[in-house]
This record gives sequence, structure tokens and C-alpha cells, in this order.
Amino acid sequence: MKRTSILVSAVAVALPLVALNAGLAHAQTAVLDKGITVSGQGSTFVANLVEQCRVDAKNEFGINIAYQGTGSGAGRNAYVAATNDFGASDVAFPAAEIDKAKAKPFVYIPVAIGGIAVIYKAGTITDLKLSGPTLAGIFAGKIQKWDAEPIAKENPGVSLPSEIIRVIVRSDSSGTSNVFSDYLATVGKGAWTAGATSNFPVPAGNGVAQRGSDGVSNYVAGSQGNFSITYAESSYAEERKLPVVKVINASGTAVAPEASSITEAMAAAAVNDDGTLLLNFQTASPKAYPISTTAYVIAPQTLDKAKGDVLRTFLTFMIGACQKKADKVGYAPLPASLVKLGNEAIAKINPGSSPVPVAAGAAATAAPTATTQAAATPAPTTIAAKAAPTTKAPAKPKAKPKAKPAAKKKY
Repeated sequence: MKRTSILVSAVAVALPLVALNAGLAHAQTAVLDKGITVSGQGSTFVANLVEQCRVDAKNEFGINIAYQGTGSGAGRNAYVAATNDFGASDVAFPAAEIDKAKAKPFVYIPVAIGGIAVIYKAGTITDLKLSGPTLAGIFAGKIQKWDAEPIAKENPGVSLPSEIIRVIVRSDSSGTSNVFSDYLATVGKGAWTAGATSNFPVPAGNGVAQRGSDGVSNYVAGSQGNFSITYAESSYAEERKLPVVKVINASGTAVAPEASSITEAMAAAAVNDDGTLLLNFQTASPKAYPISTTAYVIAPQTLDKAKGDVLRTFLTFMIGACQKKADKVGYAPLPASLVKLGNEAIAKINPGSSPVPVAAGAAATAAPTATTQAAATPAPTTIAAKAAPTTKAPAKPKAKPKAKPAAKKKY
């Protein structure tokens, strides 16, 4: 499959955006219908950012966006069933779903990057470090005590409670579960045998299933949640003021899911020819948070004009001006490479339509249309945007070791 690397430097997108702005200056923008609502559902991973951008877009443009965080599987199903105007998912359509999805041509638009945090509550412990194999053992139900030897070895000097670990997992079909389980399968050294799955198995004896990222996070935060552990996008931990595990990455460094460490990890991803990303859980950078991923809006290429204009406006805003709020709600801002990738996808929604209005001072992030697209230079083979300065991008980034079947998975 054709892939290009994401090497993050804003230089490669600067000239196309200058040309794009020149084209926009001479084009009449679409007139938005402020009396309609464009609705979507799906990924809970991205729900907090959608909510922030939805409110801000209402204030900026007067448009109405409704969104329900029902899980990636439900989002993809809703798109196929046409019960919403758009879907959202942390993973691409799997083989079992793609034929039905193609009946209604769509584009993937990367709208957020973030870390899947390992959230816990274990007495007074707030600085816990765990490796991939240890996490695999815990979530597989093979390590069931907080003071088990693998945890103690990775946390010398920490007084660990001799309590059962209660493992809280998603009960619904979840892209977050898919990415997290794929990470466990990739780095777990055999401790995780369930592979990458959107339906996370409940560990026997000490597992509890809850619906959605809110459900698992609320369980840990609640009175019943002491000595429990779960996984969710890091903003859910921040909202509930819960500690997160510093995950030991491939270089042996324990890293928290912070904006800079997520961007560092995403710089090692590769771009598939359908616009999805191939994640690299084992990048050699010592600053990378290994369980980093993206979420996509799944948007139809043909939509009622009024709704299409509203959706294009919202998506352009979400991957543009609203990214300034990303780190405030627990995400990392999109690198310029993914903004460019997203704008190219947005241009395929009702192609030939008038350019959409953009937020003040955000014209450089506007999506190209058929009128303005010719002004932009073709996307380079290596997509560039700004990465952490210490990262040396490999000439041919490897998403995962070739020996592992999961290396071909698309996200």
C-alpha cells in the first residue's frame, strides 16, 4: 500500500497556503444556513474536542453542530445507515464494513491527535510507571495485584498496595479499544493474545465493562473505583483529576501523554493512500508517548448543499483555528502536515462549491476548493510539518515491525 511519511516542518506547506489565501481572497464565500443542524456521532476519543469546537463554531459562524459520543463502531454504522450527516472513528472501516461504506463515497478527515492514557486510582500513588509488557499482563488479567513483581520492578521505592487490580474496559465497540489492544499486542511480548479488537475482552475475575470513555473514567473516579485501572483519551483523566501512567516507551523512557510527547510519536506515523495513518508504537524517540493516535471524521463526498456548506465550515474550523484549544482540552494540536491532509479531504466534499468562511486570522487553514485548489502546489511525497526539534525522522519510517501482522492495520 502506498504510504508517505509525516515529518513535521511547516516549510513544505507554507507556499501552498500562500497561494491558497490568494485564491480565497478573490472567491465569494458560501452563505451559511444558520437554521439547520448538521449531526454526527461516533468516537468518544474525540468527543471533548468536538464539543469545544462545536460551541466555538456556533459563536464564530452561528452554525449548529450536534454530536453524540457513541463509540467508533456506532459512528461507522451510523454513517453506513445514513442516520447522521457524518460519523467519527478512531480506526478506518474494517474489511467487513468497507463494501457497504463505499456505497456512499466518503473521505477520512484527521481532526485530532491525542494519547490513550492509562488512568488509575491506587490509594495515594500518583507517579506510576509501567511498560508495555506489564500493561499487557494487567489488561489480560494475568497480573492481578498492585504489588505484583513486574509492577514493583518498574516502580522501585514505591509503596504498592497489596490489593486486587480492578480492570475497567469498554463494553461498546470502540476505536480506542482497537488502538489500545493493538498496542498491547505489538509490545506485550506475548502477554496479550487477543490481538487488535474493537470489542475489548473483560478479564476474568477482576474485570468490569462500562460503556464509553465517560463510563470507564467515571467508574475509576467514583467511590467504587479505588485500585482500578482503565484506558481513555487523556482529556477524560484531566477532567476528573485522575493520575495517568507514565508509559515506558521503546527507548526505556517513562513518558506521560502530554502534547509534545504525542506530537513526537505521531511524527513516526505513515500516511496511507486513503488518508488514514499507520501508527508506530515503537518509535525510537525517548520523548514519544507510545500510545498516541488520531481520530477521523467520516464525511460524505456528496451532501445536501446547505448541510455541506455548514459541515465544510465546521471541519475547516475544527482542524484550523480551533486547534488552538486542543491542548486545553487534553489533545495535541494537529501538525501542519495533518492540517494539509485534512484540507485536501474537505475539498472533496461537494467539490466545486464556494469556499467556506473562516475564523478571523485563520485564512491559512481554509480548505481548498475546486476554484482554489489549482493555486496550491501538489502535496510532496514527504509531508512536512513541525515536530519536536530533537526528533530525527527516519528516511523510511516503520509503522510496526514487519514480522507482526498488525503492521498493516490502518487507523
